[in-house]
Amino acid sequence: MESRTHRFPVSGDTPALEIRNLSGSVTIQAREDVGELVVEIAALDRTAEGQLDRAGLFFTPSRLRVQLPERRLMGTGSYAVSVISPPDADVQVAAGSADTVLRGRLGRADLTSASGDIAAEHCAVLQLRTASGAARIGTVDGRATVASASGDLRVDTVGGGLEARTASGDVVVGEAAGDVSVGTASGDVTIGRVADGTVRVTTVSGDSEVGVAPGLRVWLDVSSVSGRVDSQLTDDDGLAGEDPAQLSVTLRSVSGDQRIRRVATAR
Repeated sequence: MESRTHRFPVSGDTPALEIRNLSGSVTIQAREDVGELVVEIAALDRTAEGQLDRAGLFFTPSRLRVQLPERRLMGTGSYAVSVISPPDADVQVAAGSADTVLRGRLGRADLTSASGDIAAEHCAVLQLRTASGAARIGTVDGRATVASASGDLRVDTVGGGLEARTASGDVVVGEAAGDVSVGTASGDVTIGRVADGTVRVTTVSGDSEVGVAPGLRVWLDVSSVSGRVDSQLTDDDGLAGEDPAQLSVTLRSVSGDQRIRRVATAR
């Protein structure tokens, strides 16, 4: 199938990237060794091939916008959009069924998807919304706000707090710093390690598990109507004394099981 490649010079700050693609894929790769934006748009079917010349590219020193044709009456084509960029670019991607992949270190990422999956290695701040697509995120330096209907959400490391909401999707967090708030109906919630701030997890039927760093004074508030509660913090020496708590953990559920455990050391 046919493809087009476009190059845009970069001087000073890296332009923000804005991409809209309903079907196919979006890949953004941040590389230290480039001084330009390289955009490749490839048609993945005959409908897209016939509309490739209508792909919209708009470039200014502060922003690059890529928008693919959306002719629903005659069918929407599938496109593979690939962008190579210097690091730390802010990114905004709107996708339908297209999968989104971000590689390298990027700035603020605002990602929206209907059924396409999302994967991102490293960003400064994250805003993510998906319906049924799954999301796998590596490192978020600052705050992450993620929401999904039925897609699973995974964040390996977040440094500035997390807010996550799902209906039936599971939420898995490797390590979190800052305040954490997770709400889900039937999805399970696992938080591997927390060491400060506040943690609040609310589920209906989903199970929840929180790993707490050692040696912390923890304020714990756990309740489940019919689910089991298992806490390793009972009689923990880290809770002794009258100093204020270093970590607050609140877990609420109707029928889900809840577990709080100690984890050994930072990863």
